[in-house]
Amino acid sequence: MGFAVRAIFWMALVSAFAPASIFSSEGMAPPDGIAQAIERGQRLQQVCSDVPALCDLADEAGGLATIAASESMVRIENWLEERQMAERDAS
Repeated sequence: MGFAVRAIFWMALVSAFAPASIFSSEGMAPPDGIAQAIERGQRLQQVCSDVPALCDLADEAGGLATIAASESMVRIENWLEERQMAERDAS
């Protein structure tokens, strides 16, 4: 969640300062949903400024999810290595 919050914030910030002609030159259309992404980023910033504890909790949850995902990947890699070794020994 923390990563998503930061990503939306930075995308909104970069989009706000991008030149207006960046999407209009040579008939290019703006990417779908860019206005909605900016709006969501602004709403998220407002929520974080109104209720900073909520954003802190989201950052904590994101950190815990990252730890859990990393541990899961280690276990999957170990299981795959054991399986490959067992297949080699069986051959």
